[in-house]
Amino acid sequence: MKTSLIFKYLVLGVINSLFIFSVPLAISIEAWFLLSILSVGVLLINYTYLSSKRIHLKFLTPGILVMIAFVIFPAFFNFYVSLTNWQTGHILNKNQAIERIEERTFVDESLKNVEFDIFVFTDSDENLFFLADIDESNKLFGQAFVNYDNLDSNNYAKNDLTLFSNGVPQPPSKLRELKGKELIAISKQLEDLSLVVDKATIIKLKTISVFGNSKGYFLANENKFSYDEQDDLLYDNELKTYCETDLKIGNFICNNNEIFPGWRVFVGFTNYFSLFQNTNITGTLKIVTYWTFAFAFLSLIFCFALGLGLTLLLNKNNLKFKLLYKTIYILPYAIPGFVSVFVWRGLLSPEIGPINEIFEPFYNLLGIDAPKWFVTKNASRAGILLVNTWLGFPYMFLITTGALQSIPNELIEAANMDGASKFKIFTKITFPLLMVSISPLLIGAFAYNFNNFTLIYLLTGGGPAIPGSLVPAGWTDILISFTYSIAISGGRGNMFGLASAVTVIIFGIVLLISAISFKYSKRLESVYGNL
Repeated sequence: MKTSLIFKYLVLGVINSLFIFSVPLAISIEAWFLLSILSVGVLLINYTYLSSKRIHLKFLTPGILVMIAFVIFPAFFNFYVSLTNWQTGHILNKNQAIERIEERTFVDESLKNVEFDIFVFTDSDENLFFLADIDESNKLFGQAFVNYDNLDSNNYAKNDLTLFSNGVPQPPSKLRELKGKELIAISKQLEDLSLVVDKATIIKLKTISVFGNSKGYFLANENKFSYDEQDDLLYDNELKTYCETDLKIGNFICNNNEIFPGWRVFVGFTNYFSLFQNTNITGTLKIVTYWTFAFAFLSLIFCFALGLGLTLLLNKNNLKFKLLYKTIYILPYAIPGFVSVFVWRGLLSPEIGPINEIFEPFYNLLGIDAPKWFVTKNASRAGILLVNTWLGFPYMFLITTGALQSIPNELIEAANMDGASKFKIFTKITFPLLMVSISPLLIGAFAYNFNNFTLIYLLTGGGPAIPGSLVPAGWTDILISFTYSIAISGGRGNMFGLASAVTVIIFGIVLLISAISFKYSKRLESVYGNL
């Protein structure tokens, strides 16, 4: 057998083994969608590479797998999350939630504030023993332990009335009672020790006395809840009552109170309805949506206008230092964006930024106050557009420069011979042909600005806050940063289901605008493409 075949079967064996190993893990956490995607991927790999006849698929399959992993799976999973109540308090599946709930304990009321005498003894191996004088019929004695989780019943305290005679403790032979200074010397060690009464009850030392008897108390933690799997009911052991199971919200309800954690459930389009019907969200969503469109369109217009203007200025054959100018204009594009954002944040700082200081005479001349960048609504939005124009115009300069050079000079020369003005040549020939070449890139630039999370997050964090908004949002938030605030940084828990619904809506908006724009660009191409 060829080495290549051995290697191929080894790789396939590893992939299949990993898949088999992942199946029970996916089932245990109820990750059905992930399991289905993995199954499709593994079947496709085996179908492609186990046969030498499917040569065409051998080159196509890796691309399909990458598309499934990084495009299809995230998109469909995001849509699935938007149809659930996935949020803080509902992160787990039902079995995991029940496990957490059953871990809760409570202290029996009958054992609270019960105090009694306790005596400490030691043997020749320095093991410590407690003798608790509860009442006339309860004299509990046994070895004290630090870790008592795995003890069996043989190590539990025994009730032995013979250990007292006329109120005086009578320990078994070979044990010596510790008193006074001896107890004080090991007080830290005694704090960690417990006398185990039963699985849910222990006795601890409360006070150590030098002259009298030391005091002890019960610490009894019982399970607060017990789950009946057969009837799907949760029982409250403290209140002695059954809890209701609300499958619509994914919670147990006890005494009209929701028990957390809850679990993930399918809620349909509830998250979408909340966005448009919940008045606490709708008002803020409108503000953010309007600004998102304005930000994307204005950023595109400003960047494109500045980039095209610089291209037209440099489009002269006899211009000196043209290469130097081009290099300078491209510099903002060469610097990492997050670095430029932080620099501009310092430049525009209302307190220490040099921008306001430099333009102070100009402000005084006009009789206006210096803009309070990142403090007021309009100044913050203007600052966002200013910084984004600085970051985006080099890209527009590059693409318009390339597109302008692709326009045939014969068309310009013919228009000049016909006596057309420079303005008419630009509006009737140059600009339309330019748009045919770069319209797809402009659509991509719009989509990028529509989701320009990095700029908003690093420059303003979405602020300043919108007064009276009941959801986390600011005047410079766009839909994607608003989504982030809802999902993660809002301070009210993580509402992943609601945030995913907003993400799906953003995808739909960008898809619709892109479709309309491409249709318009095809119309331009049909008119000017043959020139």
